[in-house]
Amino acid sequence: MMSTRVLADFAIHGLASLVLFPNPYSGRGTKVCWDIEEKHDFSLASRNGKICWVGPADKFSDNIKLTSDAEVMNGNGLSGIPGFVDSHTHLVYAGDRSGEFELRVQGKKYLDILASGGGILKTVSCIRSLSEDEIFFESRERVWRMIETGVTTLEIKSGYGLDLENEMKMLRVIKRLGDELPIRVVPTFMGAHAVPVEYKERPDAFVKLICENWIPKVAESKLARFNDVFTENKAFNVDQSRAILEAGRKNGLIPKIHADEVNAIGGIDLAIEVGAISADHLLKTTSDGISKLVGSGVVPTLLPGTSTFLLETHHAPARAMIDAGLPVAIASDFNPGSCQFSSANLIQTLAMLQLKMSAAETLMAATLHAAHALMLGNETGSIEIGKNMDIVLLEASSYKQIGYRAGENLVHAVISKGIPVFSI
Repeated sequence: MMSTRVLADFAIHGLASLVLFPNPYSGRGTKVCWDIEEKHDFSLASRNGKICWVGPADKFSDNIKLTSDAEVMNGNGLSGIPGFVDSHTHLVYAGDRSGEFELRVQGKKYLDILASGGGILKTVSCIRSLSEDEIFFESRERVWRMIETGVTTLEIKSGYGLDLENEMKMLRVIKRLGDELPIRVVPTFMGAHAVPVEYKERPDAFVKLICENWIPKVAESKLARFNDVFTENKAFNVDQSRAILEAGRKNGLIPKIHADEVNAIGGIDLAIEVGAISADHLLKTTSDGISKLVGSGVVPTLLPGTSTFLLETHHAPARAMIDAGLPVAIASDFNPGSCQFSSANLIQTLAMLQLKMSAAETLMAATLHAAHALMLGNETGSIEIGKNMDIVLLEASSYKQIGYRAGENLVHAVISKGIPVFSI
């Protein structure tokens, strides 16, 4: 007797290769497993955007009943992977900073450029001068370019307004991107990205303004889920960062932190203290910092594109973190000044070359672990029944081609919540 078939309104049939994580990391306090299985001649199906069946292609008809309006994609010759989750970007910006790139190539340091009014502060000036519509249309093109490389979930931070009016303008643009584009966009408030010129001599007054005025209004607007801070010399010290993250937490904003990028000044300890969901950059994190992260629930998010773009000779200690059992995530940090790499497969390549991660480690770091860095690990990041049908189809024989073929976009199609949103 035939078993009851699962009703599906979308399916991908007969994939040459399908990537599964057989023992996936499931969040705070669980064991990290980096195993990947490549299944051949497999199919999968979804109903209302959720995966409802995964199995051998020759079992498809026995297990799936298609709705009358179902769409079935032919997977012949294609590889299927989870959609990429880019958990750290500054994608909403305006203006051009190519001149700074040339200065860095000539040896000038990023924090010196920032101190002289360049860097973040230059972008702030551009954001303040443009309308919400102008910023939206410029940013929308960037999001589409990322979708075309396989991104199905995208975090975007504010932080180039540095006054309440323009920070809110950025957050409204981020919301509009999420409302009008066919992927999930996750908003982060980062008013504490830099100290604006008008508060250069009064940084504590700026911190007080963020804590007492901006954060309550941002929380009331419901335009952000996370609250981030740049904890570094020449940005915000540990005490200032603590005040900002605690104020956010009291107002329902989940803490994130930029830490140990240029100087290790205590950002890791603070991330653990305030229960941050992730600590990002971590170039200068020590073995002691790694030990503290173990079991903390803080997802270490590494940004190899940034350390490469900034001509760093030292990169984040990914191997030591993985060996310690940490659920390492990777993300692009796409932004106007310190990383113009937005391609998901290029970030995979840089993680392999600079961080010495394997192809399996980079894929899991850019999908499942990155999803956990956004508190979305139960919804996306891996191909499992009940999760979103967020899938990328590659014109490749294996996921191992992603990082290896850095100069090519291997993406054949992108499916977000069971709906094809891009195909060639």
